Amino acid sequence: MLMTIRGRIASFAGPIHDRLIVYAAVAVAAGLLLPSVAARLSGGVPYMLGGQVLGVAMTLTLGQFAVVARRPLPVVLALAVQWTVLPLAGVGLFNVISDPTLRNGALIVAVAPAEIGSALVALLAAGSGAVAITCMVGSLALGTVLTPLWVGAVLGPGAHIDRPTLIAELTLSVAVPLVVGVSLRTWWPGLHRLHSRALDLSAVCVVLIVFVSVGSARAFVLSASLLPCIGLCAVLLLTGYGVGMALAWPWRHHAHLWRALLFPVGMREFGIAAAVALAVSPSAVGVAGVYGAMLMTTAPALARRLRPQPVDLASVG
Repeated sequence: MLMTIRGRIASFAGPIHDRLIVYAAVAVAAGLLLPSVAARLSGGVPYMLGGQVLGVAMTLTLGQFAVVARRPLPVVLALAVQWTVLPLAGVGLFNVISDPTLRNGALIVAVAPAEIGSALVALLAAGSGAVAITCMVGSLALGTVLTPLWVGAVLGPGAHIDRPTLIAELTLSVAVPLVVGVSLRTWWPGLHRLHSRALDLSAVCVVLIVFVSVGSARAFVLSASLLPCIGLCAVLLLTGYGVGMALAWPWRHHAHLWRALLFPVGMREFGIAAAVALAVSPSAVGVAGVYGAMLMTTAPALARRLRPQPVDLASVG
């Protein structure tokens, strides 16, 4: 009887990556209830971001990236669309919203690079992990230049972003774990057996970041600005997903490819958006927090909707 109960609990609780929407929703509630705990964990966010990348990277080999390099057009187009259409949408929202907190927040979220967790979500949708992580890393690299340029162009030269610090943080959080994870998976093929555990590592880090982000935005969430912010974030999310689907449409007959393109284009990195907001418009940090909470509950739900059933995620690269 006890073993049966344990089995049912284990079946309900995991694997964590396959229940990401549930755990993300719990993290949202926990962030609102335990803001002091979230604040104490905030210093570990760069390592949580690194854990996201490491988990996905440990499922991929150098050979899979070589295939992407031989056919770079989808990735190039994804980056071009992400850094033109979405920022212009943010500029449009900036010009039609009167509330300075919401308008600045909309702009900052729209000009943030691809969400680091988008590679994990693409894998959950049975998309190509190598394509998704290449899009994500390329977007982050461009973001070190383009995010400050877009912010400065709209908010003025006084909106200063510390670019060297941003580059250093992304090197720690993205480049190092990516190289380590892919190298380990390439050199030790036996790590294939830990595919599910690696994705769980990435999912746990996503959940922790949602917890910290919502905790930091608790005052904003409990304010009168919440409802208009939810509407604004819904517009940003629908725009992102819509642009991602339109970009991926030419490859609709290659399911693993179009699913991999959709999420890096459609998801903005709310952690970086929060850091940028803190530097140039501190009151807008809450917008990034609300966006992140909505993003990490809607994106896994969309991934489950798009994923064919049944599918073996270990076979997706």
